Amino acid sequence: MSTLGLDSHAFDPRAAGTVLADFDRLLELIGDRGLVLSPKHAFASPSLEAINRRLTKPVRLGLKRTMQKSYPVIGGLYLLLRASGLSQIDAVAKPPRLVLDPKMLSAWSALNDTERYFALLKAWWGRGNNAMIGEPTRWSGDLTAQVIDFAKQCLTRDCPRIEHPDAIISLKYRPGFVNLALLELFGLFEIQVMPPEEGQGWRPSAIALTPWGQTLLSTVLNARNQARTTEAAALEAALALDWLFDPIAAFEDWSRSVRPALPEWQKDLEAPEADFQPGAHQFKVSLGARCWRRIRCGGDTDLATLASTILKAFDFGEDHLYRFSYQNRYGQTVEIDHSDLVEETDNAVADEVRIGELSLTEGQQIEFLFDFGDDWRFGILVERPDAGPLPPVPLILESQGEAPAQYGEEWDD
Repeated sequence: MSTLGLDSHAFDPRAAGTVLADFDRLLELIGDRGLVLSPKHAFASPSLEAINRRLTKPVRLGLKRTMQKSYPVIGGLYLLLRASGLSQIDAVAKPPRLVLDPKMLSAWSALNDTERYFALLKAWWGRGNNAMIGEPTRWSGDLTAQVIDFAKQCLTRDCPRIEHPDAIISLKYRPGFVNLALLELFGLFEIQVMPPEEGQGWRPSAIALTPWGQTLLSTVLNARNQARTTEAAALEAALALDWLFDPIAAFEDWSRSVRPALPEWQKDLEAPEADFQPGAHQFKVSLGARCWRRIRCGGDTDLATLASTILKAFDFGEDHLYRFSYQNRYGQTVEIDHSDLVEETDNAVADEVRIGELSLTEGQQIEFLFDFGDDWRFGILVERPDAGPLPPVPLILESQGEAPAQYGEEWDD
């Protein structure tokens, strides 16, 4: 046994839960055609039924109508697909589909089972967030803090006992049903589920740590506690805060401490570096259903210039702050701010980010929030990320509908 409590000879990633087996089956099901999504980019009902049938432990529900939220196990696998970068959303398809990224799939195929197990664990703990699974983002927007707090309770005291319906409701919100399902998928917990009952969904009835969960989660908490007491952590306002605000850094810090006990863990799942998109980009910018403008600009155009072009196209002044937000290849929400917000957030700054650096895809959606008081929300649809000849300056190609008065009476879109 190593000092960390990990025995490399005893670790069998295929025996540590069913995550690899279920993930493999999902990848096979997605295949070359992809799986149908709902308009909000969750798995649609036909996809849910097909996935559930292939799970190691299919979920039985007492609901007449189901959605992805009804199946925490499928929600967990969906999160892993998005957060690992193995999947992309084809928003051009009607209906939209979840498809596999060929380059990432090739990188995945080159990993052994141990490396795949920890690649998925990194995706969950390092990049997972509530927005990926359609849940509201709380003050601890990433899922890592919720998992660690729950694990600490179970390691230092006892796992919650489910003796009353209120206990189920509490678990639904912290650590969340998707996290509970993932804890079992990774073999860290054993969860018993109540039998299906008419009108009822997935309901845990008992939760217990497994020996593997005791071992692995103990190393995580040890690393977290050590981070709180190191001199470096103190100088950086406590590295322990990384577990809340920089989960990837926390995962990497922890992984360095356990890799010596896991010699099979040599490689990580890395996304290829995205190429800069220098060509013309065409956007349809909408303010409500009946008012839109078509804009074209080059990949070298910075987002501050794009913001100015949008505001000009709708006859708005530029005397307020703004924020762009979109989902990156991992399904994470990226925010890019007006330069005057640089001291208030850690977000990138609009005049330092070029459109070609965003790796945009056709059909992708971007939100442009202007004036945090009046809350004007422009929807930006990426129509073509390579739209032919470069314009010398951003162009307003087409206009439809009369723009509202920026400071006029309440506007009905």
